[in-house]
Amino acid sequence: MIAIDGWQVPGFETKVSAGIKLAGDDLSGFGSFALSSDNGVKPAVLSVQTKIPFVDEIELAELITKAKAIDANGARVVYTITNSVATAYKVRKAKFDGEIKATELDELKGWQVSFNLLEVRSVSEREQQQLDATTNSTPQATTAHEQIQQKFAASEGP
Repeated sequence: MIAIDGWQVPGFETKVSAGIKLAGDDLSGFGSFALSSDNGVKPAVLSVQTKIPFVDEIELAELITKAKAIDANGARVVYTITNSVATAYKVRKAKFDGEIKATELDELKGWQVSFNLLEVRSVSEREQQQLDATTNSTPQATTAHEQIQQKFAASEGP
């Protein structure tokens, strides 16, 4: 079971898989050492597959509408995801990514539907933003008096 903003994704035999990429580069060159660099944790991707009966064509259309939805800024809509695998990967917010595909299944009188959801504002992103904010910040004077004292001390004069 997977829900997008509280809306139950339609279908049966629904399967959700998740993955994250632990980015890195091979630094070993031609030697036999196993050296690599760590380039962070990339956002998780949830892959969803479900089967929707032909009689539920309206639900398939609603899923496609959600996938194509854009916000006021012209970006794809970010949804709240509810699913046990997503919870295990700490995925709370995601947007549709890549292709949403529906293939006819003649023997079952329905569609095999597959799509991906890309994590947005991942734990890794938030941690990196906090780290960047603390390492790139410069102390600022808290009062006008301190600012004046700093300017006076930095000035050269008689």
